[in-house]
Amino acid sequence: MLRAACLSAAFLVCASALANNYGGTYTAKNPSGGTVTLTLAHDDAKQVQGTLTGHGSSSLQVHARLEADGLRGTAGNNFGMLYLSGRLSGNELKIVLTEADVGGKPNPQRARELRLAKVETKRAPQNLRLSEALTANAWCSSGYDIGGKPTRERLLFMQNGLVHQTPGRHARWRVQNETLEFSQDGLSWSQQPLRLALNANGSPILQSHTREYAQCD
Repeated sequence: MLRAACLSAAFLVCASALANNYGGTYTAKNPSGGTVTLTLAHDDAKQVQGTLTGHGSSSLQVHARLEADGLRGTAGNNFGMLYLSGRLSGNELKIVLTEADVGGKPNPQRARELRLAKVETKRAPQNLRLSEALTANAWCSSGYDIGGKPTRERLLFMQNGLVHQTPGRHARWRVQNETLEFSQDGLSWSQQPLRLALNANGSPILQSHTREYAQCD
């Protein structure tokens, strides 16, 4: 009975760690009074990527994976690499950066801990309304290719910041200053020529330069 309870407790801890979404921006003060900034993008699987600035004189690219005990990965650039581990608790992200020894393995004697606070994203009411409209339904567009064959494209905006584009493409999305932006890596964003409107029948549509999307299942 005791063993079963322990296993249940361990399972709950693991499930809690895996349920956390690490996406967002985190900051802390460095010893010189500057700001350490960690920006992470967490996809719908277990991959987490981002950029760490303010820790040292050059930025570090973060590549990590979400495991049962938190983040495990690396942070590095052209000069070298640090091992990274991290754990999210509420709005605080604790990460440990560990140097490699001469054999390339983590050296626990050369590790440093950082405690960063998540920056809350403030969304204007208009941005919120646009986001809610995009995620309320899928959006579909029908047309013909250059050979005259019928084509159909479907966009599904997820509340976790991912957009699934049928057939078979994925990206990240956000609304900034009432403008829709897409990104492939969560770091570089580009504005998209899409806007919400009403057609002559009074139904909502999503317009681009070359296509028009209507709400669909």
